Amino acid sequence: MTTIEQIEHLIKEIGPAMPEVDAIVQTEDPSWAIQFSDETIIILEPADDPSRVVISTELGAAVEAQQRRVYETMLCYNLMWRDSGGVKIGLAGPQGALIISTDVCIEGLTLQDLKQEIERFLQIARSWTQYVGKADAGEAPPLPGMDAGSVHLHA
Repeated sequence: MTTIEQIEHLIKEIGPAMPEVDAIVQTEDPSWAIQFSDETIIILEPADDPSRVVISTELGAAVEAQQRRVYETMLCYNLMWRDSGGVKIGLAGPQGALIISTDVCIEGLTLQDLKQEIERFLQIARSWTQYVGKADAGEAPPLPGMDAGSVHLHA
């Protein structure tokens, strides 16, 4: 079974397994957009070598006055791949939106595994969305993998 076929099989089952899923739409690429009841939309895309599914969503754009603070926090988070479970954040071009993503290996992936990965990803993405939207409010909300005392920067 190809990577796309494996993902298609799991996608057919994910809606009924997650009551908060409102809609699933397949694009021509192929990729799949999953919309949740809180209007969060994640994208699942196949990737090869190794076979995996890339889960991503848009966090919005940092307001200009807070870009440095948001980008510094984002770069620190990207460096902490051990703590973040490989979740990474980047820019969709200069002055673009922030995109958060993670890779999930397809080999041996079950419906329950995918559901747990999506739930974990949603928790992290929602925390970052809140942070990006309120970066000018002072104190940063707790971000998964960035608890006080757990920051370990390695050169």
